[in-house]
Amino acid sequence: MAMVTNSEITMLNNLKPYKTTWKVEVKVLHSWTQHSNYSGEDTFEFILEDRMGSEIHCTCKSAFLGRVKNLRVDQWKFLENFWFTQRTDIRINQHLYKMSITNNSIVTVPL
Repeated sequence: MAMVTNSEITMLNNLKPYKTTWKVEVKVLHSWTQHSNYSGEDTFEFILEDRMGSEIHCTCKSAFLGRVKNLRVDQWKFLENFWFTQRTDIRINQHLYKMSITNNSIVTVPL
């Protein structure tokens, strides 16, 4: 059963890594598959945008791909329960953090 964590929507610029129960409304601007020679595992990568125009890089391991199968380019969705980590790689956008999909992540359609 899906766990509803929060009814309050937070803008991407206000997200901080101290909790994992944020709820955001985002659309996919771009997506691609990334292969890692280090782990040998493919990941699915997204650039997400909120209604204020803020963007963030989001990554999803292949094990959790079913959690985000409803994310489509230019379609607004709610995304809940995800991890936030400090950026350590080349920055794709201006956000200081990177979002990661987890086994508890939920994607729903806005009403």
